[in-house]
Amino acid sequence: MLFRFDRWWRRQGRPRQIGSRPSKLASIVCIDGIAKAHRRLGLWSLCAVATALLLAGCTRTAPPALPTPTPAAALPAFAMLPAAEALPALVLAERTAAGARDLETLRQLWAEDAQIIDRRGTPDPADDYVWRGRAAILDRYVLAVFPAPPPPFDGPPNLAALIDGNLATAVLGNDAWKFTFHDGRWWLQELAY
Repeated sequence: MLFRFDRWWRRQGRPRQIGSRPSKLASIVCIDGIAKAHRRLGLWSLCAVATALLLAGCTRTAPPALPTPTPAAALPAFAMLPAAEALPALVLAERTAAGARDLETLRQLWAEDAQIIDRRGTPDPADDYVWRGRAAILDRYVLAVFPAPPPPFDGPPNLAALIDGNLATAVLGNDAWKFTFHDGRWWLQELAY
């Protein structure tokens, strides 16, 4: 069929074309009859598509929604009590917040420059793993504590605290706690286990 069309086309004595351009090759036949017959239609279609793409590229998307701020936990009132009452309450609140996965309460309990030391069951400090600063401690809770929270206390822990001015230390089982008093309240300063 194509061969017959080619022979017929040659007899017409017109230049051979592909689409809308003349071809210098004698044996090429027109394969784009619509574009040849309707050159203006093709040009208008091209302009319409280009305009649509241009307009679509110029539109503005809606700005992303701002994250809803999480409400800050209330300042723990027990942290302002005398050390004998505040320190056991701080340890109890830490354990309760860890079990409840309450990051905002934990943020209110730990001092900004606090640290947690995992001694890894050895007396050698070279193999200890340390989380320094409140942000690192909160990351530790999210990554290590929240997936398997510690069991809750039955009541306030029995801490024998040694108080020296604005600093206090206490031992509870294998946990060694340090506390600090500043800004009018007690803070968790260090936990070593």
